[in-house]
Amino acid sequence: MPFTVEQNVVYIYCKVNATDSLKFLFDTGADGSVLNISARVKPDVKINGNSLNQGSNGTNEVALSSGNSIQFGGITRTNASFTLIDFETDQFDGVFGTDLMKGNIVEIDYNVNEIRFYKENDPDINYARYDKMKLHLVNNYPAVESKMIVDGKEYKGLFGLDSGADDLLTIASPYAKKNKLNDRMRNIGAATSRGSDGSVYETPIVLCPIVNFSGKLLYNIPIALSNSTEGIDSTDKMAGFFGNNFLKRFNMIIDFKKELIYFKLNKNLYFDMYH
Repeated sequence: MPFTVEQNVVYIYCKVNATDSLKFLFDTGADGSVLNISARVKPDVKINGNSLNQGSNGTNEVALSSGNSIQFGGITRTNASFTLIDFETDQFDGVFGTDLMKGNIVEIDYNVNEIRFYKENDPDINYARYDKMKLHLVNNYPAVESKMIVDGKEYKGLFGLDSGADDLLTIASPYAKKNKLNDRMRNIGAATSRGSDGSVYETPIVLCPIVNFSGKLLYNIPIALSNSTEGIDSTDKMAGFFGNNFLKRFNMIIDFKKELIYFKLNKNLYFDMYH
């Protein structure tokens, strides 16, 4: 299935119920899928419940629609559920979460901009030159062990994989505070972000000398130090979250069932990190 990359994040096209060509954000950081209330084209769905949406900086209650069908690539899923969230933009129609990825092995290939969905033990999966890592599911959030190196000291932890975020790396507020990271690295600015819960917040940006990810060392990475007191960025279960400006430099194969993930560097390695 082809995808496009816009402002560092991945978009695919799906059909929901009878409405085709809906543009979905492909989001490994979302365990549920979403329909955007502000979309220009809206599929016909029935509201039959409510759900609690946990954004990066807070939570809010949203409407839920279950019992839908969704088609993507050559796959049809029935009884799909969507929460309804107002993203206050009509640039995309929904969010494709990990609830729709599970049940297949998923390969994201940035060299040719294709996502491939495989069945378990499919002989067509090519693991050549991929490095294998343990996939940790922290409250359904995919994460891997990684570390930052600052002045020779290692800061280790579990880092979430958020292909729906357009940044490089955000450090969760408890981890940043515990390790006094704002004092350990050079401040180079600040960023303003908007969470799916509607909150708008500012975070300091510091320059991390080295990030060790999948056995590869990447240098001088601008990272955000969250100061959130609510939402996923305030978790004490993970050290932080890699956004897609970082993840797009690696092709990935995700095996949710076996809790394994594979990475290999691709053509985006030297892409401008400030773009």
